[in-house]
Amino acid sequence: MEASLATPMIMGIHGVLTLHPWIRREYAEGTLDEDVFSLVATRATAYGWLGSCEPVPVGVRWGHNDADGDWEQDGRIRELGWMQIDVGDTPRGQRLPVLPAATVLGEGLARVGRLDFTGLHTVAPLRLADDSRLDLLEAAGWFGLGDPEAKAAFTLTVAGTEPAEIPGRASALLDGVRTRARDLLTIEAPEPGAPGEPALTPATQPGLAHPPSGGPDGGLAGMTSGLTFRCTSREWSLDLASWVTEMVIDTLRETGLTQPVAIALSRTDLTKPH
Repeated sequence: MEASLATPMIMGIHGVLTLHPWIRREYAEGTLDEDVFSLVATRATAYGWLGSCEPVPVGVRWGHNDADGDWEQDGRIRELGWMQIDVGDTPRGQRLPVLPAATVLGEGLARVGRLDFTGLHTVAPLRLADDSRLDLLEAAGWFGLGDPEAKAAFTLTVAGTEPAEIPGRASALLDGVRTRARDLLTIEAPEPGAPGEPALTPATQPGLAHPPSGGPDGGLAGMTSGLTFRCTSREWSLDLASWVTEMVIDTLRETGLTQPVAIALSRTDLTKPH
């Protein structure tokens, strides 16, 4: 599969990574052979989502363009791992690989240390998104197994360029996410961002390192039109963040939007590790 930067999907995992002592030693000495790029490529190949040989195996989900991360050991929130993947040749009928991408990033980070996950951001090429409404409704059963007494609060920011008219889709986003979440997620009316200002900021997304990476501009150039929602669910996890991201993608697809959008989720309680 040839990588085509015309159809990239970008994802970044944010938080605090405490490297295992033996990994930290090699990392500090500059002798560690593995990095985010190699870890996610190895894991994606093992799952059959990425092909490293010719001919490319049937069912490969993406082409691996680039990946990196910030493992500075200072206890601050960092963008621990990001990847830019080409999804232009994703098999027809498949959803954008949001959870698969999050899975290989998360497992790669967990392999080298303890991850305190605080935020996820995704730049999604909506023109490649297929109808996933029924799949997402079915996925609600998975999250329904969580502790009904537990409460996890987070913010959800959806951003695009001015022509994407994200603020004008606020009602559709509220209705679409609520319907797909099946009462497992509360989402409040949104707060519009300041016109002309970046939609992803420390104020709206405290659990993200700013600015997010993922290439020369992180795929966020011109994304100054956005909305921020306050949400509550039974859990805060990479799985949950991926599910919410996909619900936003599918809702915007349903409205007819085909332009790329940025979707970011941030834990609001940053005092307790998860």
